[in-house]
Amino acid sequence: MFEYLSIAGQMSKLTSDGANSLLNLLADVKYYDGTVSREVNFRPGDLSSVFNSSKAIKYLRQLWMKDGQNVEERIENENPILFLTTHQLLSCMGSAFKAFGERLKIIEMVRHPLYLLDHWESYIMMHGKNVRDFTVWLDESGESVPWFAQGWEQKYIESSSYDRVVYSIEVLMQDIFKYAKSEARKDSIIFIPFEKFVLNPDPYTRDLENFLGAKMRPATRKILKKQRVPRPSINAGPQKSIYKRYALKAYDKNVSHQEDFQNKIDSAKKNCSGEAYKVLEKLSKEYEDVFGLWF
Repeated sequence: MFEYLSIAGQMSKLTSDGANSLLNLLADVKYYDGTVSREVNFRPGDLSSVFNSSKAIKYLRQLWMKDGQNVEERIENENPILFLTTHQLLSCMGSAFKAFGERLKIIEMVRHPLYLLDHWESYIMMHGKNVRDFTVWLDESGESVPWFAQGWEQKYIESSSYDRVVYSIEVLMQDIFKYAKSEARKDSIIFIPFEKFVLNPDPYTRDLENFLGAKMRPATRKILKKQRVPRPSINAGPQKSIYKRYALKAYDKNVSHQEDFQNKIDSAKKNCSGEAYKVLEKLSKEYEDVFGLWF
């Protein structure tokens, strides 16, 4: 719902004060529900399951705690932080910035465009076509296109799946580059390049401590270990079925980072049109200029 309201606000489908009020109201509801384990994901196999967090026991205990006035007192005493995972939303955070002001802290995990292609391509043709796709869609002469195709709807419709991915990533990364290269929102946004983080997380965990004003706990180390961080290669992460469903290849320890990078380039040249590949080259260079390479 935070994503939907933010996108609607960005597209002026909600008034500014309407988006502000609804986001603040939704935050209050989430605070309350989280404190009594209402609408919490207890599916063990889901990535967002409480069983994949360090607070599974706490969420289970809360199921039997009293609600009402007791919850108000617990929130006041514990002063919990509302943590949300969103997807490619940085370009639509205007309403959230207005609603939450300096309370809002954004941790933006970024990844090299070459390493997003296969994952995105495994899903993008489901946009507007599959009943399990819950992306906000736009109507373009009877065709459904995702919200980030606004302004280039016809190009999206006419493009191949790989070209759609390239043009979509181009649009969504513009605000990432804009904020990362400027002083704007420096106190509100921190960028973490995935590739460097999984190889050497310590500099970034220290930055996060300063950014959030909170210290790492032993549970954080356990979560990092569970995610195989640090790892010998950016591809040596957990081999979960959900990742394999969306184009994760098995890790080959005999392939170096340089070779893996070249393989990604060769695959992109093969699958993208000449125009889209030029866009991808430009995107890759900008990413490397801002965030650097990991090898």
